[in-house]
Amino acid sequence: MADIATPEFLSNLKQLYPPQSTYVKSPWYAVAAITFSASNCPEAVPLVLEYVLEDLDAIPGASHADRLAAARKIRDALFKSGMICGFPKVINALILLHEATPPALQDKETLRNPDPSVEELTQAGKAYFDHTYGETAKDTQALLKDIYPDLGASRVAVYLALQALNLAPGYYVTNLAYGYGYAFMGATSPMETSFAMISALIAIDTPRQIGWHLDGAMRNGATREEVRAVRSIAMQIAKAAGVVWKHDIPDLQ
Repeated sequence: MADIATPEFLSNLKQLYPPQSTYVKSPWYAVAAITFSASNCPEAVPLVLEYVLEDLDAIPGASHADRLAAARKIRDALFKSGMICGFPKVINALILLHEATPPALQDKETLRNPDPSVEELTQAGKAYFDHTYGETAKDTQALLKDIYPDLGASRVAVYLALQALNLAPGYYVTNLAYGYGYAFMGATSPMETSFAMISALIAIDTPRQIGWHLDGAMRNGATREEVRAVRSIAMQIAKAAGVVWKHDIPDLQ
């Protein structure tokens, strides 16, 4: 499936996203990498990075910091998408991405605090969850706890997962997914984090959650034009990768 990610195809995707003040600021390439990964085309992910680095090489004044920021944005966005499309897919994509990443653009230390307290995770996770879901946050949290309590309160499986991260047991969605994963903004912004969710959700055909996060992206600072561009990029990639949707893909109301 690597033949999908041609320079021409990637160039067309890039043009779908509204112009930004700098190349790196545009999230189109992170959206592309996530959608390829979630569509089970990990071999296309390093081609996205290679395309971005070639673009930056052609921009006068583009710095090492720009290249590192772009590489980190792709890695972190992929990591954040793992809670949605599954970490086996993300690991496969990150392995191939790592092999294609110049050593100077690889991270050797964690970007996140490796030993946060439960209180820190709870505070960060709740803040990002509440901001993303806005007026629907309370009802959404209640829904998660109602349909399966382990989504709201940790049990044995979640406890073991948290132990593996050197964390204490807590609330799964708020602490682990949102607190440790999504709330970290050192490489991807709140808006870009929403875009990571949307991209993965489109590839796995989950319309209810797509609708949630289209709205969440707006709450996290995206314009309607930007949200629709992300939706279009993800749909074009997923379709090219062979994804067949059983449901209509929601759009902004």
